[in-house]
Amino acid sequence: MKKKVSEKDILIIIGKILKVNHNSLLKIDNYSKIKSWDSLAQLDIISALDKKLGGQIGKVKNIAEIKSIKKLISILRKKSLIV
Repeated sequence: MKKKVSEKDILIIIGKILKVNHNSLLKIDNYSKIKSWDSLAQLDIISALDKKLGGQIGKVKNIAEIKSIKKLISILRKKSLIV
């Protein structure tokens, strides 16, 4: 049985890509406030999330337009992609 992906798992993935401590990501919330964020990092985040979620990121419409970490987490929860 596959282990459920948690909010912390998502934050760790985003933190590694953006080179930011995952514990501070929800305080920062907006990607544009993070110096290491750019469009390539956005694609890396989407790709890493898709891999972690077993190819299910396609369930989220306009994923590339989401710039808020809290909003991303909320949407992933609504789609039952994370616990």
